Amino acid sequence: MTVKAFELSEFYCRLKNYVLSVILSTQRCNMIDKYIGEFNCLKQLQKNMIKQIQLLGMTIPNYSLREELQIAQQALGDAGLRLFLTVSMQSLVKVSSSESQQIRECVEQADLVVVEDPEILSVAGINSSQRIHEAEDHLFFTELLKRLQRGQQQIYLVASKDAALEKIKEILADRYEKLNIVGQYSIEDYPDDLDRMTNEINSAAPDVIISVMPTPEQEQFLVDNRSKLMAKMWYGLGENYSLLMEKKGFGWRMKRLIHFGRFKMHVNHYEESE
Repeated sequence: MTVKAFELSEFYCRLKNYVLSVILSTQRCNMIDKYIGEFNCLKQLQKNMIKQIQLLGMTIPNYSLREELQIAQQALGDAGLRLFLTVSMQSLVKVSSSESQQIRECVEQADLVVVEDPEILSVAGINSSQRIHEAEDHLFFTELLKRLQRGQQQIYLVASKDAALEKIKEILADRYEKLNIVGQYSIEDYPDDLDRMTNEINSAAPDVIISVMPTPEQEQFLVDNRSKLMAKMWYGLGENYSLLMEKKGFGWRMKRLIHFGRFKMHVNHYEESE
């Protein structure tokens, strides 16, 4: 091969490499543009995510787990009692069926309403996979209890029945053995003296009151006694608290299907009557 032919061959080789680099660079730019477009779409979806749950004539906030934990952290640092209420399909049916407007307002005006059942989100038209996962796996409960255990906040347990009180103690001791529980109270012992319960709670000076009282008994107690309680947070788990720990086997799924059927029927009946 002559020198001139060699130089020409080398020129074509460099030209080919240059063309390839331009093509690859263009492809990279197109991919970057695609990713930027997808990112902007995701941001818009997050911005437009439904921030309220409107169901059974009630409007309650629809916060992400991160937002819920931020609200909890702030509550633990502020003065005054904050209400954190867990709602299930059953408790929403009870609240919406109550003749007391105060009961409904207690739920709607709570500082945080934690959705226990993902079916509530689905029926309300909220199909975010993230929110459904957070509700189904009860992540707020898990994360909050971990933080209370690490921070050694003082916890007080309340229940309507002795059996429920013993059950929640057993559940918490099994999973959060280092929780700082400073007291407990069962209304069953003195059903006609709720002032006694308030005094017992205040004497223990807890940071957080964890309640497994059923709806609407819990909400009525809060309507009547919220201003008397000297704590930072009332965390109502509701009467279905044991489901927070139950394994997702066949029995668990059958219960959910039954509850969902009744809940959907109640929602449909409410909407037809409006």
